[in-house]
Amino acid sequence: MKHGAYIELNEELVKGYYRDIDYKQYKGYRLLAIDGSRVQLPNKERVIEEFGLAENGGKTIPMAMSSTAYDVLNQIVVNSYLERYETDERSLAEKHLTKIKELTPRVRDIILLDRGYPSLYLFAKMIDLRCDFVVRCNDTSFISEVKEFAQSDETDKIIEVDLTTEQRKNYRALRKLKDKPNRLILRVVKIKLTTGVTEYLISSLMDKTIFTKENLKELYHLRWNEETYFNFQKNVLEVENFSGRIPETIRQDYYAKILISNIGSLMIEEAQEEVDEQTQKNARLKYAGYKVNRSVAMGLLKDEVIEMLLSPEDHWKTRYNKLVSTIKRLTIPVISERHFERKPRLSNKFFLKKRKTI
Repeated sequence: MKHGAYIELNEELVKGYYRDIDYKQYKGYRLLAIDGSRVQLPNKERVIEEFGLAENGGKTIPMAMSSTAYDVLNQIVVNSYLERYETDERSLAEKHLTKIKELTPRVRDIILLDRGYPSLYLFAKMIDLRCDFVVRCNDTSFISEVKEFAQSDETDKIIEVDLTTEQRKNYRALRKLKDKPNRLILRVVKIKLTTGVTEYLISSLMDKTIFTKENLKELYHLRWNEETYFNFQKNVLEVENFSGRIPETIRQDYYAKILISNIGSLMIEEAQEEVDEQTQKNARLKYAGYKVNRSVAMGLLKDEVIEMLLSPEDHWKTRYNKLVSTIKRLTIPVISERHFERKPRLSNKFFLKKRKTI
């Protein structure tokens, strides 16, 4: 199948999943993190022409830019792009926003963005699309109003950003807006981390009684679930382990694994609900909580998903239920309050003791 078939299948899955309100939300909102990740590609001429090269330690490596809009509570990839390495992450974020509204127009979203995304245009675009947002801002000088707040003693403030100044009138990005506003109303907060570093968040969530400063901090840190997904994508799904050496095969593998990860998330979610029910009923268990082993579950799914998708409806439902029943037995204990010292990584990309699951 062409790679577009996997994209269409995933879009149908996404539309069906969010048609029902029975999915995890945060105060009535879906939480979507948008971020990019580099994907290493095979060193072939056609691949380099299609996706480009990255420099690393004086060497050049074929790379692509992978950008993902990820539901951090439900572990669903709403949509994803694999583009040339030098593609700007902000322009991909804009594409995500448009596609998100196309696929799920009735869902209320809070978009979570990291420090590489603050942009007056992107803020205006999200407001225009009626998406709320929480964005980390490291360089407070990019907006003078935010810089003034950063230098003040205030920790939570509503600011008005004037877009009619001579300098901002000339911003090329803002010219793309059909109905360019004269001002942006934004909320900025200071968060003091345990490390002593001050973090700045910019948001459209104005009601301080519903979304306190601590809520905004919690929302931003839920964005870390997408970083966990990128790790899962590279080390469990092995998204960089391609079956072919031409651009179309690379896209087929990439989008097929996005689809498989979403199907796996649906099964794991259903199995987890049954695990939680059994845990509550059994007071003799050693640990207070157990979770499905996602890596092993995905290893089981790889051999079944194609047969399941190609089976008649009554057969695939039977296969689906059988897989869920098997997956719910693959649990590991949840141990809270554990912290590990960060250690430098070895140079090996794939470790000898790591077993493949996909």
